[in-house]
Amino acid sequence: MPIFKLKIHSQGQVPIPANPGLLLAAGPMVTVQIEVPQALSQQLAAAGQPVPPPITGFALIDTGATMTAVDASVVTALGVNPVGVVPVGTAGGPTSQPVYPIRLQIQGVGLGINFSRVTGAPLKSMNLVALLGRDVLARMILIYDGPSSEYTLSY
Repeated sequence: MPIFKLKIHSQGQVPIPANPGLLLAAGPMVTVQIEVPQALSQQLAAAGQPVPPPITGFALIDTGATMTAVDASVVTALGVNPVGVVPVGTAGGPTSQPVYPIRLQIQGVGLGINFSRVTGAPLKSMNLVALLGRDVLARMILIYDGPSSEYTLSY
């Protein structure tokens, strides 16, 4: 089981000494790459159409989220159509969100995940492309060490 010990720095995840307040302020983040699902990529290639390039950005590890969420503008930019709608609970109250199939890769740790369903959510204002929910954390060990401003992921 690979173990990745990460410290939060003003630029996101980096393996160098960190400011102890940044983990508290920003939360545990990883850099991710969001891609079209493999089936859509194959369909586009077979039709001679270009496959949209992946979109890279920060994902917040969110133990309060049941499902992983991807910024709605990211899935729109990738040309991925919704495959349904699910009810979700948010800080603003219950709502419904579309769900999309996507592929997500956690950069620097060699983990790629094919999702049949992630929720679309407005995350851009938080400078995030995704929230990694408990559907991802169910496959990992997360240790949040606030006093040292580091977190450990293992899968």
